[in-house]
Amino acid sequence: MSRRRDRRGRRLGAVAAGSCIAVALVAGGWFAAHSGGSMASPVPSIPGVAIATVPSTSPSGSPSPTPAPTAAPATVAPTPSFPIVDSCDPSSVPSAKPVAGTGSGKASTFALHVPIIEYHRIVPTAEAGNSLPGLVASPTAFSAQLDALKAAGWHTITMATLANDLDAHKTPPARTFVITLDDGWDDGYTYALPILERHGFVATFFVIGSRIDRQGFLTSDHLQALVAAGDEIGDHTMDHVSLSQKSGATLTYEIDAAAARIAQVTGYWPESLAYPYGGVNARAEAGVAACQGLRIAVIEEPTAPEKPAASQSPAASRAPGSTAKPTARAPLVSVPTALETWTNRWAVPRVRVWTTTVPARLVAELALLERA
Repeated sequence: MSRRRDRRGRRLGAVAAGSCIAVALVAGGWFAAHSGGSMASPVPSIPGVAIATVPSTSPSGSPSPTPAPTAAPATVAPTPSFPIVDSCDPSSVPSAKPVAGTGSGKASTFALHVPIIEYHRIVPTAEAGNSLPGLVASPTAFSAQLDALKAAGWHTITMATLANDLDAHKTPPARTFVITLDDGWDDGYTYALPILERHGFVATFFVIGSRIDRQGFLTSDHLQALVAAGDEIGDHTMDHVSLSQKSGATLTYEIDAAAARIAQVTGYWPESLAYPYGGVNARAEAGVAACQGLRIAVIEEPTAPEKPAASQSPAASRAPGSTAKPTARAPLVSVPTALETWTNRWAVPRVRVWTTTVPARLVAELALLERA
């Protein structure tokens, strides 16, 4: 009888102990959930998704929000990678189409009067970042300037076509001009290209070789799309340096490596170059001329005034009641006797256009240059 009582007592003790353990676990879980303890149940992980932290219950006792998944960062597509080729020899990029000349202008005094206008960025000021204001033209201003030129009967060719005409002694139709955009910013594709296409115009984009595919600049895809649209991609050196300050191997590299990079990306060797900062001297010209395929290069003058100065207005040039004659209006530009010749083909002048350049004034300016 005493043995049966002992066995029954042990069974009751075990049940009681188990009950105590269960109560303790429940209490511990409640305490962890309400005190920020570490006994909360783990959240299952989801591949590629980060789970937001669940905040503690507020003192008012409102329930915690449901965990919200946060999308994993988007994978950035790798940019194309090209080996550096320090050569203008067409065989160094055999996949690219070499430049073929159409004639020989060496023994002639043949000259052209095709105005070349110069832009840098076509972008709203709010998106221009740290770019110098003088290098930025708004899409609205750019479009208005092209509207005026188109209405006046002007049409465009590229620098490559201009070189062909000069080489072949061919005079293009009247009111022909060239649009150039320097530095290769990506707004050349996003803003300038649609405006150019709307007007039926083409342009030459001078790009910096080392900045192709860098953030904020034209990508390989952009450049290929520009070429497909009839635009030209020109050389603006590898690192945007003043060529007049370089010599020897460095000078050659800046010109040749950029030309080869353009050939790698677009499938065409460039035919024209723009000197960064307008920096040119005899040594720089010789370096450009030595790059096989390049046939013409541009500088940055004459410069068009942004807008008529106050002193150029008859009403503003004299005080009320004065009998003095008004100040004569300044000339639009310093007009050279010819714009493009075989002799100056390595330093052809351009006219810089500003966002404040009045469209009608630009039209008058180009007409003046064409008649020179």
